[in-house]
Amino acid sequence: MDAAIARRRAFFVLYFVALVSTFIWVHCDYVQRRSQTDLRNVYIAFAGAGVYLALRAYLVLRERVSEGWEYVWLAMDLFLITAGVHLTGRMGSDLALLYFWPLVTTSVQRRPGLTSGVGLAVAGLYTAATLPEAIETGLTARLAARLFVVAAATAVAVAYAVTEAARVEELTLLRERLALSGYRAQLSREMHDGIQHYLVRIATRLHLAKMLIERDPPAAARMAIDQALTVRQASDELRYLVRRLRAPVVEQLGFIGALQEHLGMFAERSGAAAELHLGGEPRRLPADVEHAAFRIIQEALTNTEKYAGASRVDVRVEFGADFVQCSVQDDGRGFDASATPTELAAEGGFGLTGMRERAASAGGEVAIRSAPGEGTTVTLRAPLAPEEGSAGHAEDPPSDR
Repeated sequence: MDAAIARRRAFFVLYFVALVSTFIWVHCDYVQRRSQTDLRNVYIAFAGAGVYLALRAYLVLRERVSEGWEYVWLAMDLFLITAGVHLTGRMGSDLALLYFWPLVTTSVQRRPGLTSGVGLAVAGLYTAATLPEAIETGLTARLAARLFVVAAATAVAVAYAVTEAARVEELTLLRERLALSGYRAQLSREMHDGIQHYLVRIATRLHLAKMLIERDPPAAARMAIDQALTVRQASDELRYLVRRLRAPVVEQLGFIGALQEHLGMFAERSGAAAELHLGGEPRRLPADVEHAAFRIIQEALTNTEKYAGASRVDVRVEFGADFVQCSVQDDGRGFDASATPTELAAEGGFGLTGMRERAASAGGEVAIRSAPGEGTTVTLRAPLAPEEGSAGHAEDPPSDR
C-alpha cells in the first residue's frame, strides 16, 4: 500500500475515533448539566460532522481534490470544534482541547505561516464562542488566561515548524552533497581511465611523428593524421562523461520524484501553494533532457521565490510520444519579458540566458511569457527520439579503451 494512502487512512480512523469518543462524552451527566442545551442540537452537529468526515474521506482517498482543499478542511475542523464548544458548556467545555489538533497537524507539516494563522483563528473563534458567558459570569480573567495558553502553544508549534523545516532542508542539502561527492570520485576515475588514456596516446604518437618528420616525412604525416581517430574516441568519451553529469537528486529519486521533493521544499520556504501536474505517460527521459529540464524548473522556481511574490505556482510536465514539455506558471508580479538581456541583468538577471543555454544543450528551447502584474510562465519543450523515450536513458560508454 502506498505510504501516503496509509497515512491518510490512519488519519481518518483517528478522526472517527475522536468523533465517537466525543459522542459518548456528551452523554455524561456533568456535560449535560454544563451545556443546558437540548441534545437534539448536539445530535444535529454530530450528524453534520459524520457527513463531513465521510465526504472528506471519499474525496481525499479517491484523490478527487487538489491540495488547495486543505484550507477548506482546516476551516471546517475549526468550525466543528467551535460548534462543539458552544453546545457543550462554552467556558466549561473540555472540547476546547481539540483546538490543539489543527495546531499540531500544521506544525508537523513544517508550515510555520499556516500554524500562526491557525493559532490566530483558534483565539478568535474561542473568544467568539465564550466571551458572552465570560462577561456575564465575570470570568474574563479565566478567558484571558486560556487565550494566553493558546498563544504559548502557537509559539511552540511555530518554533517546531521552523526548526523542522530548517532541519529537512539541511538534510536534503547534505544528501545532495554526499551524492555529489560520490559523483566526483566516480567521474575522476572515469576521466583517469578514459580521457587520460586517449590524451597520453595522442601525445606519444605526435611526439614520435615530430621525431620522424625529418627522416621520413610521409610516415610522420600518416602517424599524425591517424590520431584523428583517437581524437574522435576521446570526444566520444568526453560526451559520455558530460551526460553522466546529472543532478544527484535526479539520479536517486528519478525526474518526477526529484521534482516532487524540490517543489515541496519550495512551498515550505516560500509559503506559496505549489502543485505538480503530469500529462501523458510518465517515463524516464534521456539523461541530458532530464538534467536540463530539472535545472530549468529549479531556476524558474528560484526566480519565483526571489522576485515574483507569488501565492500559487503550478508545474506541469507533459510526456508526448516524441517530446517532453515542462512549464512553471506563477501568479506573481511578472516582468517585461520583451526587455533585452542587458536590461534584465540590470534588474537581477533572472537566469533566463542560462535557461536558454540549458535548453539548447538538450536540443530544445525555452519560451517565457510574462508581463507586469500578470505572472510568469516558463515553458521548456525538448524533442525525444522515440527509441530513447521508451527505452530509457542508459548509455554505454565507448568500447575502445
